[in-house]
Amino acid sequence: MGPNPFKIVPSPATARTDGELAQALQRGERAAELEAWNRFAPGTVQTLRRLMGPGLDREDLLQEVYLRFFQNIRTLREPAAVRGFLAGICVHVVRQEIARRQRARWLRLTATGSAPDIGTVHPDPENRDVIARYYRILDQLSGQERSIFVSRTIEKLTLAEVAELHGVSVSTAQRRLARATKRVAALVRRDPVLSGLAGGSP
Repeated sequence: MGPNPFKIVPSPATARTDGELAQALQRGERAAELEAWNRFAPGTVQTLRRLMGPGLDREDLLQEVYLRFFQNIRTLREPAAVRGFLAGICVHVVRQEIARRQRARWLRLTATGSAPDIGTVHPDPENRDVIARYYRILDQLSGQERSIFVSRTIEKLTLAEVAELHGVSVSTAQRRLARATKRVAALVRRDPVLSGLAGGSP
């Protein structure tokens, strides 16, 4: 894909709420696209980092998220819910990419299961091995299981938000989260390095 068609530039303060900005997008105001990019893109970048980790495709995924966002904004029924709408698009784009690249390594985790600041962490060889082991564990989850697991445990979304993003009921999201968490925990216990770091036994 060519150069980024969107350029993040300083924008003057605006009194428009998120809902008003979404309505401007729905009316087809071109200036609103740049305003939306400047307002929402930094948060989207952080979401992509947490969902799929560092990689050469992150810029392409960011562009894909916003192309879909601008193409589908007119389907948003509640303009005030624009951030959730955008987050849902982000989750779906990442899930599709995970499914397409079965051996992709998307999420960087510490030994405790928390997500470090990917933009500033420079792991030493030992930590790189730990991260690689987590990659292999997470790669064994299905796209939806992994997305639900990350959305709840790393993005810290509520169960209701996770369910809405994935188009399932809260009870279904809870069951799938529990299954993914149990599976990750079991795989961690089987790993001689990760189990030791977690305080368990192989």
